[in-house]
Amino acid sequence: MAEKKYGEIMMKNVDMTEDLKKMVMGFTEEAFMNAQRPSDVAKYIRQKCDESPEGKFWNVVVGRNYGSDVTHMAKRYISMQFRDMYVLIW
Repeated sequence: MAEKKYGEIMMKNVDMTEDLKKMVMGFTEEAFMNAQRPSDVAKYIRQKCDESPEGKFWNVVVGRNYGSDVTHMAKRYISMQFRDMYVLIW
């Protein structure tokens, strides 16, 4: 997938419906506006995702340097960059 930029968010890899992607991007922007530490950003995003109509069982990683290899449910994966931080949600 080619990278796509949405405001301050750069999409790296997406396997989500368009509606879910927009919802998660909104949670991500809110999180970075309301929290300082990466762990607080991840916690905020996860809480919002768990409260969403999509249900519980979300995983969120936020940081500058990490690798990943995850198994995810169909249409529930997104990897993006917000400014200098990377966000992985599945």
